[in-house]
Amino acid sequence: MDVTVAICTLNHCGSLRQTLETLGRVRVPDNLRCELLVVDNASADGTAEVVKSYNSDNLPIRYLYEPRRGQCFARNAAIASARGEVILFTDDDVRTPHNWIEDMCAPLLSGKAHAIAGGVKIAPHLERPWMGWMQRAWLACSDYIDADNPSSMVGANMAFSKEVLKKVPGFDTELGPGALGFHDESLFSFQLKKAGYRIASAFSTAVEHHFDESRLLRTNFIDTARKMGRSSAYLAYHWEHETIPHPIWQLSLWRLRLIKWRQQRKQERISLEGMSESEMVMLWKYHFNRHSLIERKRPRNYDKHGLVKLNHVQSLSNGS
Repeated sequence: MDVTVAICTLNHCGSLRQTLETLGRVRVPDNLRCELLVVDNASADGTAEVVKSYNSDNLPIRYLYEPRRGQCFARNAAIASARGEVILFTDDDVRTPHNWIEDMCAPLLSGKAHAIAGGVKIAPHLERPWMGWMQRAWLACSDYIDADNPSSMVGANMAFSKEVLKKVPGFDTELGPGALGFHDESLFSFQLKKAGYRIASAFSTAVEHHFDESRLLRTNFIDTARKMGRSSAYLAYHWEHETIPHPIWQLSLWRLRLIKWRQQRKQERISLEGMSESEMVMLWKYHFNRHSLIERKRPRNYDKHGLVKLNHVQSLSNGS
């Protein structure tokens, strides 16, 4: 098998069905042997039935059930089960272009790169005038990534050769959806680059992201800021080995700044959708310092810029 297309899904059977319909129309070159692997992360809806109803001659499908909740558990299960030499990840709420598989995988199969950061665009009906680069990034748009030297990948459209797993064996299950919330792809990308692997970009090969419209709500941005802050604090402490000076003082400072800012701009808080970049940053900083107080009580999970979790962490995760 040359390519495994992997989708990790949880209780999104409606959007998954539409994604599978799109994948059924994707061109698979005659010289490529491909499979589609759907990892069900303990869904309680009709996900299994949707997968069983899928039928495509060019992209045979396999179903895998992962009972441990958390996207990174599902991703690691996909990695372990993948038969392809290249693993191409996407999400259960995207629309893929016709030449998606070929364009994303060709640089990997030819040895020109070890990983590919593909493009992710927001579906036209979800675009809003208030969206700046930061709001778009928090909605998983790839615009913020440097095309000439990508430092990260977005999980809705990323691919890598199995070769990289020799040094970077998988995704950190304490990060990502179902855990702290974000930065699972970021850490994996940082580790690939630290290990000497080359990440190339294929932003012209963009998937269209049809996320649920509720992600545009102000309440969702508040929740995203909390998760971003927590995930950033984990990454800074465990992988970067940063020491946050006076975190309690910093926490109080950002809390006071946020309260003052909101008092002066009460009108902005009436809006149901979106959030200003200033408020996003302040919320992120507040939750970053708050969660830093929690993480600094733990032993570090990695050597500085390490590629694999330390033994004491692996033992705990295995239940021993």
